[in-house]
Amino acid sequence: MITVTINGKALEAQPGMTIMDVADRHGIYIPRLCYHKALSPIGACRICVVEVKPGPPRPVPACTTPVTDKMEVTTESERLAHYRRELLQLLLINHPLDCPICDKGGECELQNLTQYLKIQDQPYTAARLTPRYDSQSPLIERYPDRCVNCERCVRVCRDRVGAAALYFDNRGYRTAVTAGGAVMDCEFCGSCIAVCPVGAIIDKTFKYSARAWQLDKDMAVCPYCGGGCRLVLNTKKGRLKRVTSSFEKSVNAGILCSRGRFGLNIVQEETRLKEPLLRKGGRLVAVSWNEALDYAAEQLRHLRAQFGPKAFAGIGSPRASNESNYVFQKFCRAVLGTPHVDATTALDHQRMLKALVDVLGRPKVTYANGEESAPRIIRGVSGFQLALGTYDDLEKADTVLVVGSDVKKEMPTLVWRVNAAQKDKRLRNLLIISTRRTRFRSAAQWNAFCRPGSPGFVVLGILKSLLEQNDPRLRGLGDFRREEVLRKRLDATPWSLVEKATGLQRRDLAYAAQNLLDAERPSLIVGYDLAGLADGYGSMCYVADMLLVLGKKLRLHLTAEKANTQGCSDMGVSPFWLPGYVPLDGAEALEQFWGASIPKETGLPLDRLLHAAAEGGPDAPKALLLMGSNLLGTHYARPVVEKALENVAFVMSQEVFLNETAARAHVVFPVKTAVESEGTWTSGELRVQRQRARAFVDGPWDDWKIHQEISRRLGMDFGYASAADVFREICAVFPHYDQYPFSEIPEEGYWWNRMYRAKYGSASWRRVLDPTLGAVIPWLEFPPQPSDSYPLLLLVSRSLFQSGTYGRYGTGARTLEPEGGVWLCPTDAEKLGIHDGDTVLLSTPHGTMEAPVGIDRRVPQGVVQAATHYENLPLGRLTDGGLLTPVRVENLSSKTH
Repeated sequence: MITVTINGKALEAQPGMTIMDVADRHGIYIPRLCYHKALSPIGACRICVVEVKPGPPRPVPACTTPVTDKMEVTTESERLAHYRRELLQLLLINHPLDCPICDKGGECELQNLTQYLKIQDQPYTAARLTPRYDSQSPLIERYPDRCVNCERCVRVCRDRVGAAALYFDNRGYRTAVTAGGAVMDCEFCGSCIAVCPVGAIIDKTFKYSARAWQLDKDMAVCPYCGGGCRLVLNTKKGRLKRVTSSFEKSVNAGILCSRGRFGLNIVQEETRLKEPLLRKGGRLVAVSWNEALDYAAEQLRHLRAQFGPKAFAGIGSPRASNESNYVFQKFCRAVLGTPHVDATTALDHQRMLKALVDVLGRPKVTYANGEESAPRIIRGVSGFQLALGTYDDLEKADTVLVVGSDVKKEMPTLVWRVNAAQKDKRLRNLLIISTRRTRFRSAAQWNAFCRPGSPGFVVLGILKSLLEQNDPRLRGLGDFRREEVLRKRLDATPWSLVEKATGLQRRDLAYAAQNLLDAERPSLIVGYDLAGLADGYGSMCYVADMLLVLGKKLRLHLTAEKANTQGCSDMGVSPFWLPGYVPLDGAEALEQFWGASIPKETGLPLDRLLHAAAEGGPDAPKALLLMGSNLLGTHYARPVVEKALENVAFVMSQEVFLNETAARAHVVFPVKTAVESEGTWTSGELRVQRQRARAFVDGPWDDWKIHQEISRRLGMDFGYASAADVFREICAVFPHYDQYPFSEIPEEGYWWNRMYRAKYGSASWRRVLDPTLGAVIPWLEFPPQPSDSYPLLLLVSRSLFQSGTYGRYGTGARTLEPEGGVWLCPTDAEKLGIHDGDTVLLSTPHGTMEAPVGIDRRVPQGVVQAATHYENLPLGRLTDGGLLTPVRVENLSSKTH
């Protein structure tokens, strides 16, 4: 520690801190304009100048000047006030006097500085510049005559978001921020709006709707991807006016994507469901809650009496809270008695978790003094959760390898943390192995492009290269109890097969392996391009084996598409485990806790469940309970889903909107959005966060309350009065969640894989690998290949702007990408005689579909790329649920011409 004196007050500081850092930490205000705590300081505006001793005779910028021991700083003097006034008056020469209509009024930093420095006149004049206003860009408007050239927007776009869509043009007096054209072409995350100190860049959706001082602000967890970002809801008289962010919150460090910033209008969308709907006379009509609940309970009672408990199948939701998912699976298992419980996460993310559970083990805690004693002293911790990293781990990494993920589209929070690590020069190597040229590739030090469907073979090749090196460092890192079995399997997979499957050379995979081994703090990011494959489970088993080989230094980061994708599995919404990943044959404790018997056999996973319902038969499910699951909105085989919905005797749906699946239900219950429902959500980094209750429309209920009411009508009363009661039970069932009472959960949550509130044994506690686990080393399927009949490959991907049924109703998604389309590379388009905007016919072994087509250089040759979740693009007509399918493309536009 060093001592710095500011305005006569002695303060302690860390070496390397700037004068601004020290002043802000101790509540001493220094005027600033270009400085922003989320960005690297550049000292451009000079408004923050201070006087220092010892130091130069001229004032120095506080934001870029590091403190030294015994430094004396003066932040206020007549000399400094004169400098600041002169600088500000120069900035105001061309600034328009439109404060009464500028949306930044009331929170404009230039306005505040003018008042703070008591500027009342303008002695300077200069030639007027002709501004180029931008009112044509979607969602964002730009007013260059209000710009003060602070470079905040340029820096946040380049250094934190990684888009680099804004930059300075010209020099001197004519310097201006430009987007390279009259209209912006970017990710429309709105981070430039968030950091702009004036009204030069504004939120078009907020324009003229309210003043800053009229708004109430409330923190919330974003309801879209599994990033767990913190939002600030700005409301006026109960109506949501805009979404902003707080740069004080460490989860997303103030950065949001377009979905989070421009997609929350869903909470007050006119088409939201507000009353229960019951099918009468072949159509859905509004009824009272009691009528709908009574009807649902009677149908379930009748079907159970006629067909038994296995007639029911429950499909939970990665959108719903932990509490709702927990009560949902409890209702299915303890009340209805069915083992058939799953979620749409079975198509991708759950496969990754199952592989980790099978290879690395379930979360377990052993106590030195018994579970019932207090305080509990932990003796040992084991399980897959110990290998999963946090955002902080990623930001501290020196090497990051991305395999099988278009990270920016799947979970952009990971990208922002990698960008921060690169900007702060902690990250030396970013390595990306992808099937296509993603938006993230420009940030990488090394890019490699593998063949579609081959990320599993990529991981296998890296693992094979690691073990072939026989580096002695591996002995001190990993767990080698299964080394012999693993080596046999890898030796049985020749390099020629790996190279043929991936399209990569052996040296490429060896390079990636060597970088992981040489790194001090390596991280691995894996996503849906791997998990969504037909052999996603097997591919992920090799990822888990890599974690064993590289041991405790490697951190794994999984992308999660929905806000509670991780929590859905944590709560036991899976046919393979109970809450807390407890095995099905270990249900005795849960039965005693619930006071009811539950099935011990493995239920049907989602794909087999839907096929069974579609095929009919005596053992097929007779009722589908859908909680926030739009099955027809996924890329799963649509004919199978349609036939399943048609065949079952009863479909109960709980939804925010009447989507295509809910429209086929017998009863539909309106539910709150993830922003309104009180409860907890678990992000992709295992961070548990609390959402506070709020309501933007009257009528909808929390999901868990619906199940409790039906359960009560069926003779079992759960007795929950609030989400806090449900959370208390979750903590009793899953000890890793038991770190805070519901009301005391910190605003930024806690990681359930880091049991900070528990007491570890002082000397003997350890992180261990479950010794009862056997080797799980499956054979990988060779990726699908094109043929003469189907010469291309259809690759299902994610969208940067859409995110399922929620996203369809968001202003951002409807503005930026209202409809889906397929994309070809220029070479394939030219061969097929296809032009941008044409309509094509896609044919696969599973079906046909028409779609608009676009040309994109980032799509690899031989591939047709299409994003899921678009209503006009039902990809389930073309696939069997996998991400990769051979396809034929015909140009329909040329025939019409």
